[in-house]
Amino acid sequence: MRLARMRKTLVLQHVPYLREGYIVDYMREHNMAFDVISLWESHALPDASQYSALIVMGGPMGVYEEYPAKDNEVALIKASIGAIPVLGICLGSQLVAHALGARVYPNERDGEPAKEIGYYTVHLTPEGKADPLFKGFDSDVRVLEWHGDAFELPRDASLLATSRVCRNQAFVYQNAYGLLFHLEFTPEMVQGLAEDNREWTHEHFNLDEEELAKEARNLARLMKKQCYTLLDNFFRLDHPPQKDGQSG
Repeated sequence: MRLARMRKTLVLQHVPYLREGYIVDYMREHNMAFDVISLWESHALPDASQYSALIVMGGPMGVYEEYPAKDNEVALIKASIGAIPVLGICLGSQLVAHALGARVYPNERDGEPAKEIGYYTVHLTPEGKADPLFKGFDSDVRVLEWHGDAFELPRDASLLATSRVCRNQAFVYQNAYGLLFHLEFTPEMVQGLAEDNREWTHEHFNLDEEELAKEARNLARLMKKQCYTLLDNFFRLDHPPQKDGQSG
């Protein structure tokens, strides 16, 4: 594993209550350098060439809505795709899809809003089972879902995971991945998310917060293990050769 040769990883965070959870734990345990950009504070983004990987976190906004950092963020994602490994999570996956020209829209079934909130099982496609990002995963993966939007599969991308409520759950295009679901949330983060999103989770949905908290505690070990396995795989992806004089 080439962690010692890597430069910094850039993490984009959209709102204060959606922290990086197990992702930051992993990078600290592996002595990895990283920068976290709080997009609600800073709209100026660094050059992607300064980093060896990009992780784009979740958020409550829609890609089809406007927010102050959006244009700069999409430009950074576009510059990163094909240059460094990219991992988009939830909103991050929608932004990666959008950057690749795919439509992002409110998910519906039978003309009604169709949210996924809580713990679900997603199913790896044959391409997902063969993809290096999901090496070591079972065909059925328990995940945390927290979204009402969906994305079309970008052109020339491969669908890696699917679910009954929302077909496109994960995709890869070159070295850019989009995951509509979460593995990085601790039980405390799940509880905070439920509190901060209470109005949304009871609009066209009826979240059982007690059951959610119980599942979060029971599944914490599995979520951390899966998150660490996924990050092991992500940081093993091929990185472009560094130029003379670069270190990391």
